[in-house]
Amino acid sequence: MNWFFKQDRTAPIITARAHIASMHIENPDELNYPETAILFYMHSGVEYLKEEYGARLLSKKLPRFLQGCPVYLMDDDICILDGGRGAPQAADTVETLAALGVERVITVGMFGAFGEGVETGDIIVPSLAFIEEGTSQHYLEKPEYAYPDEALAHRLAELTGASKARIVSTDSVYRQTYFKERLWREKGAVGVDMETSAVFTVSRCLGISAASLLIASDKHPKEPGEAKWEWKMTREMRCGFFDRAVSAVREIVRGGSEKR
Repeated sequence: MNWFFKQDRTAPIITARAHIASMHIENPDELNYPETAILFYMHSGVEYLKEEYGARLLSKKLPRFLQGCPVYLMDDDICILDGGRGAPQAADTVETLAALGVERVITVGMFGAFGEGVETGDIIVPSLAFIEEGTSQHYLEKPEYAYPDEALAHRLAELTGASKARIVSTDSVYRQTYFKERLWREKGAVGVDMETSAVFTVSRCLGISAASLLIASDKHPKEPGEAKWEWKMTREMRCGFFDRAVSAVREIVRGGSEKR
């Protein structure tokens, strides 16, 4: 079923800008966001930056459609927030931030590894994300994959020492079957998450830069007889990952070398 129609020139019933206006924000200064945002798609990222980097409250509630969250400011030129969970909320977050003037988003999250040579704790910068989520299919006609801002992704990989790799983004946590993961490996993908392809698709359609930094939270078995799936992410892995992400984003913001 096709959900995108080239001939459709009608306006959306609701837009991010209209939704923001409908919330009657008491203090408009709360919505004065910097141009760069770090979106966390994993537990404890925002809390860690508050504790270790002195991030301070900027806005009590991001005025997105799906469950708003606090937004914090770091270094006066980077805002940080929880990006949500899954493709619909990821798209909602990006649409809302773009309406508020954000021009660059860098996502920090986790992926389940199933590729050869990728283990728990490995960090990648996705070079593209195959689309197995429904949200992107409302923005583009029958898209197979989404890709980041190339210059931003290259700089992020360069600064973190992460490898570039392909991933898959899916809506269905419990339908990552052995059969499907084999097909994904054949396409060159090394892991799976739930948000990256939607972030890339929506950002590109809105004309803002986006890239992603992901850490492997676990390693999937390739065959039923192999060792079962097991969560192996540790606090040390998380904290080290957050530190590398912050260092890279700070350098990108200061240098601005990926700006188009």
